[in-house]
Amino acid sequence: MFKYAAFYALSIVFLSFGAASAAEDCDQYTVMRGDTLRLIAERYYGARDFSPILYEANQAIIGPDANTIEIGMELAIPCRDNLQMPLSASFLSVIEPTVVNAPAPRFLAKLGGSPFLGRDGSGIIPDILGAALRKAGYRDGLNLDNTEAASGVLETAAADYAALLSFPWIRPDCTRPETLSDVSGELCAGFAFSSPLYEITLGLFARADDPLVSTDIISDFSQKSICIPGFHNDDLLRKNGIFFVTDNISYLSDFNTCMAGLNAGEFDVILADYQSFNTFYTPENGEVSDIAAFAQKTTIHAVAYRNNPEAMRVLEVADAGLQQILASGEWFGIVTEYLNSRSN
Repeated sequence: MFKYAAFYALSIVFLSFGAASAAEDCDQYTVMRGDTLRLIAERYYGARDFSPILYEANQAIIGPDANTIEIGMELAIPCRDNLQMPLSASFLSVIEPTVVNAPAPRFLAKLGGSPFLGRDGSGIIPDILGAALRKAGYRDGLNLDNTEAASGVLETAAADYAALLSFPWIRPDCTRPETLSDVSGELCAGFAFSSPLYEITLGLFARADDPLVSTDIISDFSQKSICIPGFHNDDLLRKNGIFFVTDNISYLSDFNTCMAGLNAGEFDVILADYQSFNTFYTPENGEVSDIAAFAQKTTIHAVAYRNNPEAMRVLEVADAGLQQILASGEWFGIVTEYLNSRSN
């Protein structure tokens, strides 16, 4: 029987960057209420993970704690390629929810038969994101537009500035472009990710009597047929090299369709996450086991189109609210209630 993994803690993974050597400073920035080095880095460099560059250049002003900057500090902004002027800081004033009076945003829901977002728009990801936005001052619901195709969600987000955040997205490894599917490549190139909303483990699953369940050898997947349900993509196969030893990969609408094909002998392997198996698998489907050597922990996010300033501001608001519900325990309460409801 496959192993079930449920995660009650949210892990935030920071990329490591080498020391920046800037010959000159390209701008000065005055710290405003709600600012963090990560938000300032995103506004100037397009990615929050460049904040160590700002800290190194301003350590004498900031002091020993990079997480503490004070209103009114004058920070030097080292020159870098693609330097951009910062977005307005007005949307960062979300510490007191009553000061925010924004219209209800329009969000794009990426469906695909997952337990994280149901076809009716319900699920743990909209619950978490909705709670974070409310905490940050939004008074209305998520106002969801649902679509099946991941590529369609990205096209809409890039073309329609009234479309703000889309979700749920599994964060790809943008540092390894050779491991990215087409959709993941679009995400890395044009979209900014929220802080992690939820943690999952991806895996490969096969019939329990298949020798594949005990393998860690990529070549064993040669000539094997693999099914990928709609919520997922083939990044895991690319990252492990499996994608390149088989050309028999099917992309179907949902987990149950893949499971039926596995039972009928049409597929040898399903790519999915452990929680989907816990939600949708039934013993009547036949004995199934995970291929443990290829399990990989990852996180689920909302994304905003980088060239949409309003979407980027809403992303910052969502992140501010997420930090508040993590600190207050509300995030843990949502997750616990959701997991308990799934086990009943």
